[in-house]
Amino acid sequence: MNDALREFAQNPDRYTWISSDVERFMDERVCVIQGNTWAGVSGVRVAADEVEALLAEVRERVPPGKSLVWWLGPDTKPLDLHDRLRALGLQEPQDRGSLLHALACVEEPPPGPDDVQITRVETFEDHVAATEVVWESFATRPERRAEQSKHLHAEFEATRDAGVPVTFLAHVDGRPAGVGRSIYSDRGVFLIAGSVLEWARGRGAYRALVRARWDDAVARGTPALATEALPGTSYPILKRLGFVDVCTIRRLEDMR
Repeated sequence: MNDALREFAQNPDRYTWISSDVERFMDERVCVIQGNTWAGVSGVRVAADEVEALLAEVRERVPPGKSLVWWLGPDTKPLDLHDRLRALGLQEPQDRGSLLHALACVEEPPPGPDDVQITRVETFEDHVAATEVVWESFATRPERRAEQSKHLHAEFEATRDAGVPVTFLAHVDGRPAGVGRSIYSDRGVFLIAGSVLEWARGRGAYRALVRARWDDAVARGTPALATEALPGTSYPILKRLGFVDVCTIRRLEDMR
């Protein structure tokens, strides 16, 4: 694994391609990325006496209605930024993902089972089906589903025009059962939204989705995957598939 891939795994939002419905601001201090209902802050490097000003700037950039999460990696400055943000009112994320493992893979992962079919989402109907799988898998709250539903068609069109993210849908017994999305960059492919419905777990759908995205990365000439995983769910699976640790990342949510 080279330094460029390690940096990509630690700060993916600086390097991934984005669609027209996603806005990104970045400089040497911070990267702020936001979509229709969400926003993320990463790569923070400021002096201790600049933290409050940066927080105010981020809040000004991101409208109050969006979920706003800060991602704090090992290169974050100041080193005690997590404690400083907690003192300024930020909280553990509502999704309980307060700690993530950043991982990368540069070797071919094993294939999925033959009875799991992987297709690439090409139609709006498939986009809706994939979104519903993600909602169900992550137990997304009804109010958040309702808010996201307003943007589904615009999101699909923006994704189709930009070519990112690319969504793969796993079918088990002929039914939509799992989802995996890829966000392209010049350094590799970042994996998001990996999820499998409870009734289909244990049948290799997650493994098949990882392999499909690896094959896609190889086909586009960037044979490297990076992702972030929760310790008790996808992390042990990804380790078995050949992913290696890059770092850990702490998250805080700004409940404005």
